[in-house]
Amino acid sequence: MDFIHHILDIWPEPREAAPRFINESWLIDSTVDIVPDKRTPPEAEEDNIRIYVPLDLNKKAILRRLDEIIEQYGDATEENEMEYSIAVERLFMQVEVYDQYWYVRHLPSDREAQRHSEKCVSLVKEIIGRLENIVDIDSEYFPFDVIRDLKKEYLGMEAD
Repeated sequence: MDFIHHILDIWPEPREAAPRFINESWLIDSTVDIVPDKRTPPEAEEDNIRIYVPLDLNKKAILRRLDEIIEQYGDATEENEMEYSIAVERLFMQVEVYDQYWYVRHLPSDREAQRHSEKCVSLVKEIIGRLENIVDIDSEYFPFDVIRDLKKEYLGMEAD
């Protein structure tokens, strides 16, 4: 799993909850199959209208989305592991935005040692717990590779 830093507009902090803008529609649109290699502005077409779709990123919403993915696919099998993995990786694009926002808003004192926000580390621990409970029927890599990558990236743990 590749971990990406996104281009976020998080300053200034308003008193009331306000939308944060991110120019990566593939992050929320499951009909977009290709994730662009470069972050480019939308096509400069004469008839282009940019619509911002609200996406609530909080622990409860992210865990609910993960639970929906797990309910949709059920046990991990050779037949569903690719689609399962893609759905979970798309969710982790949202987790990375959540992490990046909280990290920047509450910079840790030891930034070299702490690469992720405390809120996200807590969230990832719960996600790993849910992924570890997926019954493996005959899948080759999912959810094992995802769990290994998450533990390494967010918890600083090497593979068993």
